[in-house]
Amino acid sequence: MMHTETPALIGIAHGSRNPAAAVATESLVAKAGAILGVEAHAAYLEDFASPSIPEVAGALADHGYSSAIAVPLLFTEAYHATEDAPSELRDATLAHGLDLVQADVIGTGEDLVDVLETHLAGTEDQSARGEIVLLAVGSSRPGANETVESLATALAKRTGRDVRARFATCAPRLNDRLEAANTPGTVLPLFTAPGLLLDKARERAKGAGWQVLAHLGDALAPTVAARYETALEAISARED
Repeated sequence: MMHTETPALIGIAHGSRNPAAAVATESLVAKAGAILGVEAHAAYLEDFASPSIPEVAGALADHGYSSAIAVPLLFTEAYHATEDAPSELRDATLAHGLDLVQADVIGTGEDLVDVLETHLAGTEDQSARGEIVLLAVGSSRPGANETVESLATALAKRTGRDVRARFATCAPRLNDRLEAANTPGTVLPLFTAPGLLLDKARERAKGAGWQVLAHLGDALAPTVAARYETALEAISARED
């Protein structure tokens, strides 16, 4: 069995019962892997989606890999990024002997503002100049939702439009804004892939006359690749 020195890429997603979510996630991870020129696989945190992180680690070990860099396909440092993913990576290391390094999450920095601005320009009805609702899942972790609100502020400065953060699972909720707005606007999902939460939000918003854009999907591939490269540089610096 050949020993492979270049770490593989594992894209860690939450997972969804919507079959389209896995298709979109695998496409995103594959495109990030193609940018990097490395083996790339998606893995899921929830039991209802597969493969899991340990399953992917086992498959990589069977193919001669000794290490992988795992990029959480998440926008905030909430529970999945700080608890679930590290725990599963530790379990996978113990089970399969791989050196598994967790990279930074996708985050809400300037590179994501670039992605959102491009996504708006490429998919929004060009006659739309109303407000934008940046829709995220939401978190109970202190500080996580505030980073999404800061992202909305940064996007507002970039576009010159009114941008408000709203959440699918906690306040302030999307429905509140749909009811309060004087005129319909555009919902910009901060989602990597389709899912049941986004499906429900899309139905409500469209029923209120709002335009709802697609999930970000493959547009995030360069950002995911950049998180891998940053982690790889940190590994190399420690080894020097």
